[in-house]
Amino acid sequence: MFKIVVSDAKTWKNFMSAIATLVEEATFDVRPEGISLRAMDPSHVAMVDFELPAAGFQEYTCDQPSKLCVDVGDILKLMRRVESGETLELSHAPQTGHLSMKLTGRYVRRFSAPLLQPATSDMPVPKLAFDAKVRMDADCLNDAISDIGGISEQARFEANPDRFVLNGLSETGNVVIEFEKSNEAVLEFNVNAEIKALYGVSFLQDIIRAGTSTSKVVTVEFSTDKPVKLDFELPLKGKLTYYLAPRLE
Repeated sequence: MFKIVVSDAKTWKNFMSAIATLVEEATFDVRPEGISLRAMDPSHVAMVDFELPAAGFQEYTCDQPSKLCVDVGDILKLMRRVESGETLELSHAPQTGHLSMKLTGRYVRRFSAPLLQPATSDMPVPKLAFDAKVRMDADCLNDAISDIGGISEQARFEANPDRFVLNGLSETGNVVIEFEKSNEAVLEFNVNAEIKALYGVSFLQDIIRAGTSTSKVVTVEFSTDKPVKLDFELPLKGKLTYYLAPRLE
């Protein structure tokens, strides 16, 4: 038997939206200590890594470890009219083959969604060493990528011991955004070399927009011509992390 209660259903909807940014079918690893998910987009360019410990829920019951696979888009359709202050209850009994949802607010709504065949193998966490680490205001990063996305399909990340620079270039113009390590938007800055890498703007826009809906702080880590890691801070030691492969020039 598995059952969780989320005090703010809109928060869970935001989590599902953040996962749906990359995957249509999500296999959740449900254990007594909490819920986790790790999956790649169909093109294998980006990965999402999500964890929320049992303490992050108003109520959490898990009798035995299991994997629950759902169509995230279907879940979001059922939650499309979620209101602030509503409570969400998710439950699953092995014999039913469905995930049951109960939304309680001004009135009670009940839904159920069929479970899909879960992924058979676990995906390992990428083992990467990064030369740049910038912890910063997530909204500022979102605005910067939106500005670049207005003219370019690619965003160049550059960093040195003094600043983190993002820029985009196209026939219609050039956008350069600089975050000096002393800027108010920068909360932590650790760069000891000259670093640069190129990433697809479309993926960055989707990922950062989704992450910003769940967190106001993001840690950006990257190295020259290597994947970028975007780690959005969640309460109670929760984790929402994305990895995006670089584009080679």
